Amino acid sequence: MRRNKGMISVDFLFALVLVMGLSAILLALSLSLTVAELTQYITFSAARNYFPGHINPTMQIARARQKYAELISNPQVNRLYTSGWFEVSGTPQIGDMTQVYPAYRQQGSNPNQFWGVGTNFIARILDFEIPFYGSTAALGDGSGSSFNTFIASYLGRETSESECLQFVQKRWQAIRSLSVPAGMSSYTNNTLESGYRSYDDNGC
Repeated sequence: MRRNKGMISVDFLFALVLVMGLSAILLALSLSLTVAELTQYITFSAARNYFPGHINPTMQIARARQKYAELISNPQVNRLYTSGWFEVSGTPQIGDMTQVYPAYRQQGSNPNQFWGVGTNFIARILDFEIPFYGSTAALGDGSGSSFNTFIASYLGRETSESECLQFVQKRWQAIRSLSVPAGMSSYTNNTLESGYRSYDDNGC
């Protein structure tokens, strides 16, 4: 090869594509992490509405779902989730996540408690193709299915009023069924079920 004119141009174009591709990856990754953190806060706010005691568990779920819908429908936030770059579930997962994801369960007497609000998060912005290098995803179809994760906040759940009243009403039955050491009188002796009156003492 006697003539090598133009080789520097080829090297420049190759390096330019490489730098632009890496810059695009860093920009997409930074924006994805920002929106993921925003989504984390949305689940936290919804879980915070789910946590306090209410009339019944159904009302607790309704308050969490209402807060979640309110936040993702905010004009400033909704613009991110409807641009085609990012997507979250329209209806979040609320309650005991061990029922949704069995892997969260722990075998033994002290099971894990994952009560809160979660949503599926898809970052389609990360699925794109760089010239000469290929796609950032294995499928390369632009769907972003490879960049899907579950974002959730676990704050627990307080006992609702209905659950508390049910517990108080059954407390006497639980006391009468307690086992006692040998030689001592059972709680069922000289007591009646009908004589019990429940008092919640403003504890519900």
